[in-house]
Amino acid sequence: MSVPDWAPAGADETVRWEGQPRRRVVHLGVAAGVAAALVVLGGAGLAASSGALSPTVATVVGVALAALALAVPAGGAWLWRWSTRYVLTDAALYHRTGVLSLTVTELRLAKIQNTSYDQGVFGAAFGHGTVTVDTAGSRGAELTLRQLDGPAAVHQRIAESAGQAAGDRADDIPGSLDAWRAVRTEVRRIRAAVAGDR
Repeated sequence: MSVPDWAPAGADETVRWEGQPRRRVVHLGVAAGVAAALVVLGGAGLAASSGALSPTVATVVGVALAALALAVPAGGAWLWRWSTRYVLTDAALYHRTGVLSLTVTELRLAKIQNTSYDQGVFGAAFGHGTVTVDTAGSRGAELTLRQLDGPAAVHQRIAESAGQAAGDRADDIPGSLDAWRAVRTEVRRIRAAVAGDR
């Protein structure tokens, strides 16, 4: 997989995982829209039967409002799923969202301190949930990946990648363990000599 155009990734980064919110989010939006449309149509029917509105006006207004009641939650859920993307590379985790304006969040793996995942009652039953990623020095979650299928597997991939990045960072320290022990011994000797002069 290649890194998407919207991710400000380096040329040498390799994609390890790419995802987006689960498809059923749209189904839930449609179900909520159908329920709202039925309530609106029921209200229009009551208004027509009670004589508050003529049957023609109640039908026109009811159908228009029912279409709007269906379109808002269904369209909102579809737009959110369509515009939300997550990409994990060997160097960073990227989150993209936005329809009219684009927002891209980048978390370097070396800065990730903690990851967790959460599944509610329905999430545990149907295999979806939320993954939360915290970075060093942050107050609260830095990035939340919502409505993911298989959140435990995604959590594990992010945690392993962050662990590998932390290992790479530790490898960047110059010198060997023996060399640093020699430095410590020399600092202790100097400290003892300074303390003895007092």
